[in-house]
Amino acid sequence: MCLVNKNINVQTAKREKREREQFERVHKIITEQQLYLDPMFSRKKFITISFVNKNKVARLLTKYTGTNLNGYINGLRVDYALKLMLEHPDAPLKAISADAGFNNIRTFYRAFFAKFGVTPSTYKMNHEITDCGFLH
Repeated sequence: MCLVNKNINVQTAKREKREREQFERVHKIITEQQLYLDPMFSRKKFITISFVNKNKVARLLTKYTGTNLNGYINGLRVDYALKLMLEHPDAPLKAISADAGFNNIRTFYRAFFAKFGVTPSTYKMNHEITDCGFLH
């Protein structure tokens, strides 16, 4: 019996390693090519680049990101939006939202608040940079 359990554990470990490598490869493609900026990024696109069976997508994402596809992609978009906000403090939030791949500003606000605990406008107000380069 112990030999059987050992073989099952080895097989499970190998499968888990393959899944992790698969997710890391897909994550790298999505981030390096900035595919998350496409407002039409979909489950179908994820399946195409990952070669993951459509029934495994949700499980794989939940396992390695703790969320679903929309949560994962919107998280990447929020990170990019924050970068844009810091690089272009005078840019309107609607433009930042669109440039980050959000279909509408409400989704951007919701995703931003979920990640940072404040709205983008509040964040922007609290992190304004003066002409001298200091935060006020």
